Amino acid sequence: MLSMPLRKLLSLVAMALGLCVASLLAHPAPAGAAATQAGMDKLVLTWVDGGERLQVGGYAYRPKAIVEIRLGSEPIQQVRADATGRVEVAVPQALIAAGQSGASIIVMGRAASGASRVLISAVPPRAAARGPVDALPWSVAVVAIAGIGLGMLRRRRRGPVVRAAVAPVGYHSLHRA
Repeated sequence: MLSMPLRKLLSLVAMALGLCVASLLAHPAPAGAAATQAGMDKLVLTWVDGGERLQVGGYAYRPKAIVEIRLGSEPIQQVRADATGRVEVAVPQALIAAGQSGASIIVMGRAASGASRVLISAVPPRAAARGPVDALPWSVAVVAIAGIGLGMLRRRRRGPVVRAAVAPVGYHSLHRA
């Protein structure tokens, strides 16, 4: 049986681990994480600044070449690829306003080999508001901490468990009355 200070220490360690897990679940991955997980043949579109701008990212274009970004057949913007052939631009909502969710975003330019490179994707829907899924990690953490606290309080109120001295099975006392 564990001593009381050791139990308290283990309870505190368990609560600390629970808080660490809850904090990891509560914070979403940064916007740049989607770009690093995407392959070279994918166009990465992400709403940033609370849906104010659309972040467009494309890869494997000719370094320092001009790349055109279009919404459907309408040109939005021309940008220059960086030294590695990566194109990343934030398009303001005012320019995207004509395109509803699902409209095509096209990034056209030249690949490093000189061939034409076209990446096509659709405008993703904006996140409307925070929902119950955003509060789920916090509610799980609150329930877990409350459960641990109530368990500790219950053990403290009950006091130490004192077991009555019981003779082993088959033992016959010589001093029977």
